[in-house]
Amino acid sequence: MYTQADASHTYALQAELLVDILSTQKARFINGISEYELIEMLKKAPYCFFDEDALRDPLMLFKTHFVLFHALYQLKRYWIKQNDGELEIHALCIKLTPFNERGLTQGSNNKNVTALNNSEPLAEYYLDWTNFEKTDREAVDTLLNAFWQRMSSGGNSSHDLDDIEKAHTILGLSLDEPVTLAQLKRVYKRTLQSAHPDKGGTQKEAQLVIHAYQVLSRYYSFK
Repeated sequence: MYTQADASHTYALQAELLVDILSTQKARFINGISEYELIEMLKKAPYCFFDEDALRDPLMLFKTHFVLFHALYQLKRYWIKQNDGELEIHALCIKLTPFNERGLTQGSNNKNVTALNNSEPLAEYYLDWTNFEKTDREAVDTLLNAFWQRMSSGGNSSHDLDDIEKAHTILGLSLDEPVTLAQLKRVYKRTLQSAHPDKGGTQKEAQLVIHAYQVLSRYYSFK
């Protein structure tokens, strides 16, 4: 019988391969790339690493996101160890900053950077496969909402009103009528469907929709 542990082992093997693939993209990371752009790149030849459903089904989206961030945090530790630089990992921008651009010489302060990296809560979360194993369709909403809370500077930050208003406008929502997280997700999926490049939209339009959903997910999580 194929168990959840077997599934996570399979994904762990995929993540190892993904680290190898991403390690060849140093120039792309130095320029900076969003999570969405990276996944789209990995869906295409010659990689074909993620399938076309990687961003459509909520549970598959979570698993895609988890595997990618697991690989990114592995890569971050590898590049620190190699004195290449520090990989900053955020959904909207994943960027490698060489140590010499941070005012560091080869090898200097490397132990301090490594120690800082090892204490990162997000790194600990994504490098622990038990967090992947216990995710099912019923739990995915809770985990995604918790993720956005962790991404919002300790759960206490807020967006400017302009950002919140713009996000509502992009998703066709009214500020006067607050929605539940479940309703927000349905609106987001419908809007992304028309904005997605595969459906006649553009990458920029899709990114705006995704960012609007990120903003409002955090906003409504704390209301």
